[in-house]
Order: sequence, then C-alpha cells, then structure tokens
Amino acid sequence: MFPKLHLPAALLALAAIAPLHAAAAEPAPGPVYAGASYGFRANTGLDCVSGQSDCDKSSKRNGKAYVGYSFNALPFQGGVALPSVELVGYTGGEVTSGFDTGAGKVAGRGKFLGAGLQGVLGYQFDAFTLSGRLGVAYTQGKVDYLGGGSDKQNKAGLIYGIGTAYALNPNWSLHLDWDRVPVKYNGSQQTKVDMFSLGASYRF
Repeated sequence: MFPKLHLPAALLALAAIAPLHAAAAEPAPGPVYAGASYGFRANTGLDCVSGQSDCDKSSKRNGKAYVGYSFNALPFQGGVALPSVELVGYTGGEVTSGFDTGAGKVAGRGKFLGAGLQGVLGYQFDAFTLSGRLGVAYTQGKVDYLGGGSDKQNKAGLIYGIGTAYALNPNWSLHLDWDRVPVKYNGSQQTKVDMFSLGASYRF
C-alpha cells in the first residue's frame, strides 16, 4: 500500500479526538480553502506497440493540489449550492506505452505536468457534497523513447470532472474525484488522461 493512502485514516483519527467544546468556540471557516489528492490511477488512452512486453497504459503515481475561493451558498432542494473557483496543479506519473510519431508508433515512457483554472459547483446535503468542475488548463507532456531520444509538447485545453466530499468537521473534508486532463506528449500523440484521486482539503 502506498504511504499517501494513510492520509484519510489519519484525518479521521484527528477529527475523532478533537475536543468538541473547542470546535464550537472556533469562528466559522472562511471562503478560502486548499487541498491535495493522491491519484491512485490515471487511464491515458494510449495503445501499446505490438509485442511490447512491459506496456502499462495507466499510471498509479499521480496527484493534484488546489486552492479555492467559495462564494455565498444558495439554498437549493433541501441542501445548498456552493459555487467556487479554483487554481489547480497536476502531476502525471510515468506511463509505459506506445506513442504515435511521424515514423509510426514507438515505445516510450511518458509523464506530464499541468496547471489550470476551473469553476466548481457543489451541492451539499448534511456532511456530503457532490460537485462538478469545468475549466481550462495548460499542460506539458514529455516522452522518453525506449530506443533513445525524447520529445516534449505543450497543450492548452478544457479540464472537467466530478467528485464527492465528506466533511469531517467545519474545516477538514475528504474527497474522491475524477478529472479529465488534456495532454500532448509530442507533435503527433495527444490524449486525455482520466485521473482518479483520493485526498483531503482544509477550509481556513
């Protein structure tokens, strides 16, 4: 098990031992929050080269971090609608697969970095929140070919996703998210990476 997956359990334990009277005395959290998530899986949509023995089209070492600002909550259908705006950064772990080039499909190892701005609309009922996200991102993909050489390419495009959160207390929440991020590894190979992540956020 990866060590980062212990984060939610640690947060649950922290919330359980926090003195209730101290939490009640604290002022209500403000509109600013920050969070980070460990991407336990990212599907790249790439194809292996015929006969490639070490091909793995998904990466298991990914992540994202974000800081956001929430606007006024709006009552809606027994819950509240929560509009927010976020700055988000992504890191994509190494994936070994085939990459399209001008000379055909070539085996290599690819990864990416990215940053974006997105709007988030959440619907909160009790401690649970369901949310949808839409924005734009700028990513940089890189591939190192197994036979030698490398390529690097930048890409701007839409990012979007959905997620669910559970509030441990007024400040801490756990998150399970899906994000789709555009990536271009070279002049010929572009794709959309589907990242599934688990993490936590803190509202200041």
